[in-house]
Order: sequence, then C-alpha cells, then structure tokens
Amino acid sequence: ETAFSLLLPSFAVIVLGTIGSIEGAIVGALIVGFVRSLSSPVLIGIGHPLGRSSYSSLEAVMPYIFLVAILLIMPEGIGSAYEKWKVNRLRKRAESQIDPSKKISAAIAFSPLGALGIHNYWNRRPSRGESMFAITSISFIASRISGFISKNSFADGGCSDYCSDNEGISSNLQVITGRGDGTVSAIDSPYEDQIIADSWYDLMVSEIDFVNLASSIGDMVWPTVPLLLWAIAILQGVYFILGREEDPLDKPIEIFDNFSSSFTNVRNQTTVLLQNSMSPIQKSISNFRDNIRTKIDYLTNLVYDFSRQALEEMKERTPSYLKELSSKKNLRPPENLLKYGRESPIGSWLMFALLLLMMILFTLWLPVSDGDGARLRWLIQISSVLVTFSIFTLMAFSLNIHTGVTGMVNFGVIFFVAVGAITVGILTVPKEVNGVDINGYGWPVFWATLAGVTISAIFGWLLAYPTARLRMDYFAIVTISLGEIVRVLLIGEPLLRAGTPNRALGISRYELPLKNWWFCGSNNLLHDSGNQYSPEDCRAVEGLGSPAEWMGETLNLGEPAPYMFLLAIIGIISTVAIWWLLDTILNSPWGRILRSIREDEEVAQHHGHDILTHKAASLALGAAIAAFAGALWAWKLTGLQPTFMTPARSTFLVWAAFVVGGAANNRGMVIGAFIIVLMEYVFNVLVAAQGSDSLPLHHRADQLDTLFQWLVTQEWEVAKYFAILLIIGLVFGSRILSDIGLSGILLMSSSALLLNQYSIDQTFYGGNISANMAYVKVLLVGCLILFSLKVNPKGLLPEVPNRPSRKNGGEG
Repeated sequence: ETAFSLLLPSFAVIVLGTIGSIEGAIVGALIVGFVRSLSSPVLIGIGHPLGRSSYSSLEAVMPYIFLVAILLIMPEGIGSAYEKWKVNRLRKRAESQIDPSKKISAAIAFSPLGALGIHNYWNRRPSRGESMFAITSISFIASRISGFISKNSFADGGCSDYCSDNEGISSNLQVITGRGDGTVSAIDSPYEDQIIADSWYDLMVSEIDFVNLASSIGDMVWPTVPLLLWAIAILQGVYFILGREEDPLDKPIEIFDNFSSSFTNVRNQTTVLLQNSMSPIQKSISNFRDNIRTKIDYLTNLVYDFSRQALEEMKERTPSYLKELSSKKNLRPPENLLKYGRESPIGSWLMFALLLLMMILFTLWLPVSDGDGARLRWLIQISSVLVTFSIFTLMAFSLNIHTGVTGMVNFGVIFFVAVGAITVGILTVPKEVNGVDINGYGWPVFWATLAGVTISAIFGWLLAYPTARLRMDYFAIVTISLGEIVRVLLIGEPLLRAGTPNRALGISRYELPLKNWWFCGSNNLLHDSGNQYSPEDCRAVEGLGSPAEWMGETLNLGEPAPYMFLLAIIGIISTVAIWWLLDTILNSPWGRILRSIREDEEVAQHHGHDILTHKAASLALGAAIAAFAGALWAWKLTGLQPTFMTPARSTFLVWAAFVVGGAANNRGMVIGAFIIVLMEYVFNVLVAAQGSDSLPLHHRADQLDTLFQWLVTQEWEVAKYFAILLIIGLVFGSRILSDIGLSGILLMSSSALLLNQYSIDQTFYGGNISANMAYVKVLLVGCLILFSLKVNPKGLLPEVPNRPSRKNGGEG
C-alpha cells in the first residue's frame, strides 16, 4: 500500500513533466506539490456551503485531475513542449544573421552574474551556461544544508535556537552531556546496559564525525566554488574582448577527455588480461560440462534405441486391422502440434485442459476444518473460490481486449470495475427502510446491471477520444489516475454513499440477484404486520420447497444451500458466455483489425481502418465486461467500501493473471486468473491458520514459519546453498540458475552483515519469528510474474497466430 501511495504520484510527476525530461520532471514535481498543498483549503471552502466537510480528502486526487487536464492540452507533457520551444528558439537564433555582442557578453561575465553562466547563454553556449548555473546552485544548496546541519546537530560548535536561548549552554552537545568541553563518552548514554551504551557511543562518534565532515564541505564549497566560477567567467570575458573564438575551458576539457580515454583503454586491457587468465578455468568447466552432456546424450540414445526396438516388436505383433486403423490420416498427430506446441490451436487447447484440470483438482483439495457442518463449509469455500475466479477472469478478459489484443496499456481496469459496482449498488439500494430514507433508487437488479454495463461502456467509448493522441505509457497513467479519482471520490462524495440513513462511508443494503427466489421460491409469505418474508426469514422456514432447500437436500447439507453457491453458478455461466462471445468477436474480421492496430497503427490506417473508432469500440467492450465483473464483485462483498479499489488488491493481481496466463489468449486469462485466485485464497487461509492449530493448513503455516526463521537466522548457511546453485548453473551453462544463485548470495550475505539479534528482537515481539503471510503472498505473486517473464515471456498459453495453409506454390 505504501509503495502504491508513493509510486502513483511519482508517475504523475514523470508523465506531467514528460518521460525523459529532467527539467520537465522538476516542473512537474513543483506543480503536483503546489496543486496538492493548495487544494485542501480550496476544497474545504467549496465543501462547507455544500455540507460536504469530507471534501478535504479529495486533495489526494487533485494532482490526477490536473494531470489529465494537462495531457489533454499537451499530450506529450510539459517537458516535450519546453523542448520544442527550445528547439524553435535555437533554430530562429541560428537563422538570425546578427551575432551576439561580445562587449555585452564580457560585461555580463565581469558582473556577479558570470558565476551563474548567464554570459554563456547570451553568447549562444547554453550547455556550458547550464553547467555553470547548476554547479553554482548546487553549491549554494549544499552550503545551506550544511549550515542547517552544523547549527542543529552535534557538530563542533553547533548551537540551535534552544541552545542560544538558554544561558549557560554553549553547544548542542552540552544539552545531553551537561559538560561544555565538547566531548562525549559512553557514560552519557541514556541506556543502562553497557553493551547498548557502547553501541550508542560508537553511533554518536560516527554521527559527530559525519556532521563535522558535512559542515567542512559546506564551508569549503561556498563561496569557493562560485568565486572559482566567477574567475573562469572573467577569463572568458577577457577572451570576448580580445576577440578570441576559443573558450579557456576547451583545453582543460580536452585534457580530461584524453585522460578518460586513457583510463578506458587501461580498463579494457585489464579486462582482456583477466579474461585470458580465467580462460583455463572456463575451459575446464566447459570440458566438464561437455563430458556430462555427452554422457546424458549417450544414456538418452540408449533409452531411445531400446524404446524404438520395443515399439518395432509391438508393431510386428499388432493385428492387421489395428494397423489399418492407425494408418488413417485423422488419427495421426497434427503436424502443427509438433511444430508449434502451445502456439498451435490443438496444443493450446491441450495445455489449457491439463492446467485447468490441475487447478480444479487443487480447488477440490483445499481443506476445511472438521466437525459439524464440514460439508457446508466445503461448499461455501468452493463457491467463494469460483465467484472470485469469475470476477478476476472477467477483469482479465477486459484487460486482454485493451492491452493484449488492441495494444492499449491499461492500468485502470479497476476504474471500469468500480463504475459497474457503484452503479449497480446505488441503483438497487431501496429508497427507504422502515420509513427511513437510505438514499437508494430501488431499481430491479437486472435493469441496474444493464445500466452499470452501459454507463461503463459509454465511459470507455468516450475515453478514446481525448486520449487518442497520447502515447501508450501516457495512456496507462491516465487510466491509473481515473481509478484513483473514483477511489477517492468514494471517500469524499456523499452522493456515492447509500444504504445507511446517515450516509456512512460505502454502499450497503443493495439487492442481490435471485436471492429472494433462491430462499423463498415462488412462495409469497407475509408477516403478521403485512410485510413480505425476507430471504433470511424464508431460510429458517422448513418445507417451502425453495431451490436452496432442494439443493441442500440433494447435496446432503442438512440445511438450505448458501446463496454463495447460486452466485458461483451465475458467475461461471456468465464467464463462459462472455468467453464464447469474445472468441466469436475476436475471430471475426474486427478482431483481426484490432490486432493489426496493435502491431502497427500506421499500416492499419494505411489500409483504410479508422483507428480511433476501433479503439473506442475496444475500450467500450472491455469496459462493459469489467463493469459486469464489478457488479459480481459487489454481490459477493454484499457491501462496498473504497478499499476494494486498492491497486495492490485489484490492478496488480489482474496484471499478474494477464502476464502469467499469456497475452491475447483468453484461455490464458482463465488459467492466470485461476492461479492468482488460488494463491490469494491459500494465503488467506494460511494467515488465519497461523493463529490456531485447529484450522486447516496450520501445519503448512508452521513449515513456512520454520523456513522463514531459517532464512532470517542462518543467512550464511542459506548463502552456501545459493553458492551451490550458482556452481551448478555455471557448470551446466544455465543462466537462470546462475542468476538465482548469485542474487541469493548477495541478498543473504548482505542480510547477515547488516542484521543481528538486536534487529530480530526489535522486529518480532518476544523473539517469536514468524512470517507475515500477507507479505509473503505479495512476494510470491511478484516472483511468479518475474519467473514467468524470465522463463516464459509469452505466458503459459501464448497467443495462437493465424497460420493459413498455403494452397499453391511455396514451401509449407
């Protein structure tokens, strides 16, 4: 969460200032900082007369609104506009026939402005002027920082405002020691333990040495550096007066360049010598590796020859009718399966079926706690997994349409999901409950869902037009910004709250699809007060013959089946239907147009395709699917809070499913979503299992804690295993094993050098070392993405290209 809270504003700064522009990044940072700091009082002033005291929370979203507005005007950011202005200015200056006045240049150089390099700007040497200005500015900032450190630290003679306001205190160090001799010892430590006191003393000595060094550097830099630059400027002014075209800095720069070239040559020669000295060792390793590979090839050939002979004998003993049957063409393995593997239609389906079977078996294996109602808990668990799987699969479908098929990098799928969830939630909340207004509209679930899907599709269509000129990375930041805008609006805007009389945060009490039918059936039972039975009331009544009661008897649950089971059925049926619809659409000519846009927009436009219209249609279709996923998510949660839009819990996991499954392949989206959901669910169970030995997977949680404890306390031993892995990678020429081994050695050795028992005692309460499963889950998801990109960049199920067979001519 902290990472995302820091990264998103950083992305806004970089994009606002133009990616790759230092000046633009500085200006973008200043703009974002000012906009955010000035937004709070303005929002408070706006919200007060409107009765919205929570509007101050919207200050976090103002930089994103400003970012989107700026990018619509300047699609490439402020830095790009500045660079274009600078290029045009330099072009006009170059076309000008009037040379800058040497006298004016010399006058500027002789003035104090010479230390800032202003004369170089006037004399059309902007790069040298920028260098002098930057050096002078940095030296001034360094002097101010060192002066602040010198005054407010334990540097020699340092005396802060508190020190100077109290008579009898001559330095900051005297405040803690009580002595004015400017020294410190272990007896001045506030800790009674001698070991900690000695550590405190070593730390204080290091701090004093550091701040003394910082103060000395500041005193030396200012005003020495500006005076030196002014002297250089005066010398340049003399050259201007004498009419000399060369610059006095040209010769020193040339000498430095020659020295750098010499140093580079020496370094290259040293590298060659080291490589030559290492060549015998590398040759020995290579020979050893080749010998092992030769033996492995020999054993492989033996197995192959034995298998071939066995097959020949079996073939001779095979009856004649089986030989005729096996010789038929339709029983032979497809040629493209052997040639392209997972990137062939049959290979992709076979791999999908295998992976899906593994995921289903793993889902059925998920344990539940024993005791009464174990079968019901198992059904609720399976249903919850399937509902979550449907939600993430639909979000992955949406991302796949935008990014995998059309090539629009979308980091804001959660924006369209939120539009669907919020719309469905608010529209289906009743207008009032027991005579109390709860700010709902009382729509039927079907029409509210249709409205949410339609509104999200309209947003998707309209988004294409203002962002048409944006680069894909800029488009990605805009979509992130839209998601953050909606998340913060959920916190600060009362109109986006419903279900409670006092408009508390979030949306609740909305209707769930078919819930009344599921528990009450076709019965229309009324209370004595005349009010209709609620689904909860019907669930407690036996003999109604409702679908839930019938399903409970069929599955031998002992009570009506839970609503989550019905929601799982709705989710799976909807996912399969949308999947079929997408495959039909994407296999049509329109799908091929989207892929052509992804590969090269200019070529697609050259063939007469309207790029903007097709992008808008793609965004609308993906947005509609994401909105339905949002509605399904809202029904599962039964209450919406702004936290459901957190990027770490939504966008990050959807992208993980997209990367792991395989771009531009909906079968990959299904498998990727299934993997992420199962990982999410297993680690949620592990988090709960750590606290109770009666819960399932408690033994696995203990094993993970033991492994984590070994990693934390035995770093050098762990580093040895990584060293063995590194050696194996070097011997067999495996780059992956070598990278893992080397990275592990560096990580564990650094941990061993930097951490000690005191660090462990301060981190883990009571010295009880245990892994935080929530962090382990995020770690493993990240490792899964990295491993997939490293080993299998196209994903588990890559895109299957269209390979039409050649009818005439050419080679197949």
